[in-house]
Amino acid sequence: MDATAVLLLVMVIFLFWISIWVPATMAAERGRSVFGWLLLTLFFSPMITIIALLVLGPTVEKALERMHRR
Repeated sequence: MDATAVLLLVMVIFLFWISIWVPATMAAERGRSVFGWLLLTLFFSPMITIIALLVLGPTVEKALERMHRR
């Protein structure tokens, strides 16, 4: 493989990792199942799962925990 192909492969792997990492981090911060949202990300798309996590927001437990910290 030449340098261009290696660079392209590294970029694709990096973008794939980021597209998996963002929804997983969002799910963890909102008190939702990281594994479940990872599966949804793989079956649908990262953008759909990000939008769904934004719409759903945190779980009740996570929201109460944040309120108690303030």
